[in-house]
Amino acid sequence: MNTRKLLISLCLATTYAFSHTGAIRNGDGFRVPSSTTLGQGFFFFSGNFENLSDGSPMAIGGFENTRTGNMHDVPSNIPSVGGAFQATYAPLDFFEFGIYQPLYYDGQVKGTDFETSGIGDMQIYGKASLPTDFPIRPAVSLELFAPTGAKDAGFRPRRIWNIKDGKTHAYTYGEWSFATTLFLTLELFNIVQWNNYIGNFSTEYVMWGTGLNLFPHKLISVILEVSGETKITKTKISDHLINDSFRFSPAIKLHLPQEFNLLFGVDIGLDYFRGAKTSNGHLVKRDNAGEEISYYVSGSPKISMTLGISKAIDFSWKDADRDGVPDRLDMCPGSARDMVVNNRGCPVDEDQDGVLNIVDDCPGTPLGVRVDYSGCPLDQDMDGVPDYKDTCENTPAGMAVDASGCKLDTDADGIDDNADQCPNTRKDDPVDAKGCPLDEDHDGVQNENDACPGTPEGWKVNPFGCPMDEDRDGIPDEVDSCPGTELGETVNKDGCPVDSDGDGVSDLHDNCTETPKDYPVDKNGCPLDTDKDGVPDAIDQCSKTPVGAVVDSSGCIMDSDFDGVPDHLDKCPATLPKVKVDENGCARNTKQNLSSIAKEIKFFKNSNRLIASSYTALNDAIMLMRKHNFTLEVSGPEGKINAIGEYLEGKGFDSKVVTLTPTVGEIKLIAVNVKYEE
Repeated sequence: MNTRKLLISLCLATTYAFSHTGAIRNGDGFRVPSSTTLGQGFFFFSGNFENLSDGSPMAIGGFENTRTGNMHDVPSNIPSVGGAFQATYAPLDFFEFGIYQPLYYDGQVKGTDFETSGIGDMQIYGKASLPTDFPIRPAVSLELFAPTGAKDAGFRPRRIWNIKDGKTHAYTYGEWSFATTLFLTLELFNIVQWNNYIGNFSTEYVMWGTGLNLFPHKLISVILEVSGETKITKTKISDHLINDSFRFSPAIKLHLPQEFNLLFGVDIGLDYFRGAKTSNGHLVKRDNAGEEISYYVSGSPKISMTLGISKAIDFSWKDADRDGVPDRLDMCPGSARDMVVNNRGCPVDEDQDGVLNIVDDCPGTPLGVRVDYSGCPLDQDMDGVPDYKDTCENTPAGMAVDASGCKLDTDADGIDDNADQCPNTRKDDPVDAKGCPLDEDHDGVQNENDACPGTPEGWKVNPFGCPMDEDRDGIPDEVDSCPGTELGETVNKDGCPVDSDGDGVSDLHDNCTETPKDYPVDKNGCPLDTDKDGVPDAIDQCSKTPVGAVVDSSGCIMDSDFDGVPDHLDKCPATLPKVKVDENGCARNTKQNLSSIAKEIKFFKNSNRLIASSYTALNDAIMLMRKHNFTLEVSGPEGKINAIGEYLEGKGFDSKVVTLTPTVGEIKLIAVNVKYEE
């Protein structure tokens, strides 16, 4: 018998549960419902199964026989489950009423004679919501509890208010009672739904809850809630708050097609965190086989799990277009008034042309227009314009026509589009028999005489239809930025003379076409050189150099041997370093002048043999080579310079530092690779 009752309870377990806190009557939330009500004509039903056996005993510390004082253990493996079903109906958009019936089962506790299963108190309720477009929506409900629950069944009280100082029943309050509840829901961006409620049960208890419903309109919702029931007393209300029903309720809800919802939720009581103690429990006294027993129970089980399913069915009778078919069945909403429709709400012959919609290829034909068998307006000349719009009947087949069925002349040039080879002619343009302009570029010269077709409109042209170019530079006057260009000038696209180096002198007159940028130039386009030293003024750092002076790359007078006499006045341009010179740049001491030394080198007559005084002169040269560390070039007749080379080699100056250069003429000594310091 007990097994059969358990199976019945399990079969009734179907949506999100409310086994010990009250029914959730819509598709939102878990323990904390939203303020939403069903739409007019909707029927909502649900069922659930809840496992209250959390692995701890159903009573804290067992139970006591108050007559004998004997204590009895209550094992932790005794099952304690619940189920419920409910039904809700909304006769109006913002009002619904319903019924909720719980069923409970507790395993047999040894030493008691309570039945193991039974029904709970039936709840009948009505709920009204305030119609508003704001994200904050309120609602209120009135709930009536009938004492239909089994009085001598069950061990664990299912509601906190079932526990009384007098006689306690596990599954019923034992008398008629009522509750009022206020709901408030805040919607945030269709992503977060914050649900809240607070109510009063029989003036003794406050029912409360708050919770977040994340993604409430997606396929999967995540729910996080806190809820409970708190007894109202003048003292110790804080103890009632935490010791009466107080639970945390996470859940996941799956929203399926056809208004189905599946839910898995968990309730976690405070005793899960602090442990079950008699000091936090509630004393229960029961009649058992003519004797009294007492035990302590928690305000909420440590942990319980809930499985549930729900479905909403649309039975609404609204008929917005008044065609006799409810909106929920109407596949053609918005039908015209008094129109004949089928059982799906769709017109039988919407345009009333005598052809049923299902075979009408032209729905919406104006009333009274003659149609063919397919419901389309007649077009006897088959020009694409129905007869009721055609003002040119019997148009030849294939003729292009306008909206009134007459020959189409898109460009209004007098040639209909069927024969017009230039269908986009400008209005009022003279055309030939083919519809093409006689003067296509509109330059005043007809096509047959126009040597330059395509001239931009408005340009001045010559008698041959070509753009005027008075300076004959190849650029039409209309776009020539430099009219009057000299004949022969190379010009750019704007008709201006080309100046490749940008010096202000056109290439035609520029004798120096690669002048660097920003160089001052003369009338021929060449860089200015005021002092005629060969260095342009733009880089000449010595702008007043005397005529004939030898200058460096900066335009300054050169003094190659740094003797203080400019090269162009220096008669001895290779004076050795730090040698005192006269006004001609020659050494004042002839022993320091290689040219003077060279004149002292002499040979016996008709001989290549040096005379004695020549060795003195060569020794002077050797002294200078050692002092200034230069290489020496000796030039003159080959036999004589060889004799000089042999002497120098004997003094340690071989061919690496002495170069012999045979020439015709007198002996010359030249210093090479002299290191000067400025």
